Amino acid sequence: MKGTNKRALLLTGLFLAVFAAGYANYAITAVKKTGDTAGSQPGNAFSVFKEERETTRQQELRYIESVVESAETDDATKASAQAQKLSLTANMENELVSEGLIQTGLGMEAVVTIGEGAVNVVVDKQELSETEVTQIADIIKKQTQAEAESIKIMPKA
Repeated sequence: MKGTNKRALLLTGLFLAVFAAGYANYAITAVKKTGDTAGSQPGNAFSVFKEERETTRQQELRYIESVVESAETDDATKASAQAQKLSLTANMENELVSEGLIQTGLGMEAVVTIGEGAVNVVVDKQELSETEVTQIADIIKKQTQAEAESIKIMPKA
């Protein structure tokens, strides 16, 4: 039974991560399709994405916390859930700091997402110079300790 609980927890965690990524993609795409012009502010897609990401993360944290607090959860599953919670909060902090450094250091709005083995950065600029890409990559590498190959930097489409 313990192995089944662990697998169920892992599958549920993976499902939530995939769902969050899909929803974020939908939110950005929906805003882009409307043209993001009628009465909207620059960077609105970025704000929407960040709000949705925050909401999703809070739901994930509540779910993990309920697993940890459950009397039916075995010690191994609780330890795994605690590790997931620590990883998630570390990613949240690294995303926030990276976005802030890009915004204050380079003067452009950015959304940073950190997942297993990948860091994605979308900036609110139509085109990026090589210097800007290098500066963004340096910020991400220093903040997340990610390898250059795992960092994807994209201009706003």
